[in-house]
Amino acid sequence: MEIVKYAVYVRVSTDRDEQVSSVQNQIDICRYWLEKNGYEWDSNAVYFDDGISGTAWLERHAMQLILEKARRNELDTVVFKSIHRLARDLRDALEIKEILIGHGIRLVTIEENYDSLYEGGNDIKFEMFAMFAAQLPKTLSVSISAAMQAKARRGEFIGKPGLGYDVIDKKLVINEKEAEVVREIFDLSQKGFGYKKIAHMLNDRSSYTKLGQLWSHTTIGKILKNQKYKGDLVLNSYKTVKVDGRKKRIYTPKERLTIIEDYYPAIVSKELWHVVNSDRTIRKKTKQDTRNEFRGMMFCKHCGEPITAKYSGRFAKVSKKEWVYMKCSSHVRFNRCVNFDPVHYDEIREVIIYSLKQQEKELEIHLNPKIHQKRKDKSVEIKQQIKLLREKKEKLIDLYVEGLINKEVFSKRDFNFENEIKEQELALLKLMDQNKRNKEEQQIKKAFSMLDEEKDMHEVFKTLINKIILSKDKYIEIEYTFSL
Repeated sequence: MEIVKYAVYVRVSTDRDEQVSSVQNQIDICRYWLEKNGYEWDSNAVYFDDGISGTAWLERHAMQLILEKARRNELDTVVFKSIHRLARDLRDALEIKEILIGHGIRLVTIEENYDSLYEGGNDIKFEMFAMFAAQLPKTLSVSISAAMQAKARRGEFIGKPGLGYDVIDKKLVINEKEAEVVREIFDLSQKGFGYKKIAHMLNDRSSYTKLGQLWSHTTIGKILKNQKYKGDLVLNSYKTVKVDGRKKRIYTPKERLTIIEDYYPAIVSKELWHVVNSDRTIRKKTKQDTRNEFRGMMFCKHCGEPITAKYSGRFAKVSKKEWVYMKCSSHVRFNRCVNFDPVHYDEIREVIIYSLKQQEKELEIHLNPKIHQKRKDKSVEIKQQIKLLREKKEKLIDLYVEGLINKEVFSKRDFNFENEIKEQELALLKLMDQNKRNKEEQQIKKAFSMLDEEKDMHEVFKTLINKIILSKDKYIEIEYTFSL
């Protein structure tokens, strides 16, 4: 049997029983095709994405692994049951196909009887089936949405009950014990307590969410904004679109929402809900945005959570910022981390800039421009060598065609030329990698030169720093993007 480096791609979008049985079904169909066409079956060649939507291919690890192997020329053939197993987004399906075909890989989709080996330059067949596969989730979405609205009109509950409710016989009923917590949250909010303060109060007395988790300001905010607690059902509150290959929620404007009033048993009055949310709107408008140049880089040594920038005190519309401090987000949200003492933002900034300048002095010794020029000269030399070897190989072919050398001599010399070319190409790849690092070094040098500028330094810090660790004794550890 012919031994070929192939991959069998299998995907299911849920872990339901019928989807689990679909896995074996997909494998059996692909195996039958492979063995029928002279391939030896290898179960290790199966790549499986479990519980991931066909419209989210960037999140599909098995597919990403196949594409990476394709780029490294570690595969010859990719087989899958049908195009909608590959991708349900037209652009994604075509992009995946482009990557695989572009690396010389044979692409086989059994259900549509598509085989790139025989289709040649005819892309219409693949594109047509990919278009049908892309339309399927949109049709399903419309059908599901219509079915959900029909259930709502029949009075059946849709979704998860949430805190304060249970589902009995497809109806939402109030869970009085949990409802008391919901009423308390609304009452505290009406009295002027903020989301974080309410979360801390609930956590301090070991009162947990419906899922048994600690309270956070985000969870409190979601409860206070949820119209279900005043008895109203909100439909089509958002739609999902794809941006750069990833799903993103687009929320429906208030005037276009479908709201069925008095659909659920209310836990709080409509008056209280509107008072709380009116106050929330006012607070939202007066909230200050904290500039944090270390966002995404600074973490707590004790719990691993991000360190966030916070203002001191509350602010009215006309008030001015007093000072900014850094604090562990776990302590801010849950009041649970030992790293609770705030640290002045400006103090941390000064220490980090000083440390970076010290690193710059050391780094200047290592960034020698003469080394970069030598790499460039060597790259030109290797390219010339590869060109000469290819010319010699062409002449060798001419000699063989003209009968001036026999097959044995041709094969031996051709083999030697090919090996020399590969060695030179490998050396060139290594130099190109070094040149890439050279560009990164130039970016680092540019970032260092901007440390004294009076501007937002987030991008500068991001270029120079991977991670900053802050401990409760104010000790700072910095992990740089470069090494000396």
